Amino acid sequence: MKIEDKKQLVKLISFLAMSDGSIHKNGGSKNNVFSISATEKHKDFIEYCKEITDNITSSRIYSQSRDLPRQNLIKLQTLSHPFFNALRDRIYIETYKSIDPHALKLLDYESLAILYMSDGCLGRYVKDGIVKGYTTTLNLCRLSYGDYFILKKALKDKLNLEFNIVKTNRKYYSLRLRTKDIPKFIKGIRPFILNSFLYKVDYRTIGSSIEDGDIV
Repeated sequence: MKIEDKKQLVKLISFLAMSDGSIHKNGGSKNNVFSISATEKHKDFIEYCKEITDNITSSRIYSQSRDLPRQNLIKLQTLSHPFFNALRDRIYIETYKSIDPHALKLLDYESLAILYMSDGCLGRYVKDGIVKGYTTTLNLCRLSYGDYFILKKALKDKLNLEFNIVKTNRKYYSLRLRTKDIPKFIKGIRPFILNSFLYKVDYRTIGSSIEDGDIV
């Protein structure tokens, strides 16, 4: 995948980094590397990431074994490169990975699909044993309420998608899409969803449910 447009490249790598990716030092270089992991069934996602980052520098993909019942991982790590330094400065506050307001100016359905493949969920809303509707969430659990508010506003301003910030437990928040926006959301991200993540946009494959949830 040859990416000539610098803004496109910055957008894709920024949203990969704001999802499951990581920008960090490796060894003694003054420059950072980009790395990202996924379970073996999502090998297509790691290959997709490599196609993008190869526009910056070379990288390698390798397997990472884990004890059962956890699935083994496939990991991508690039060589160090100055390109990643500026992204690190914009996204990270010391070790805290936040939201990059600059990248949000480039927010579109392609970048939203990256967030959704990494951290999204499509579920059923069940009440009294009957499916009443569906719910879509973005679960970037590391984010603060303030970061979620910035992301929520950008999703509304750029894509006219209305998400609400909901508390998932004592420590963490997530973004839940209002029910009437779900078809628009699925239609928008569907062209960018990789094969191994198609279950996240197919109502027929939903296995999880929310009992008596607050659907907005």
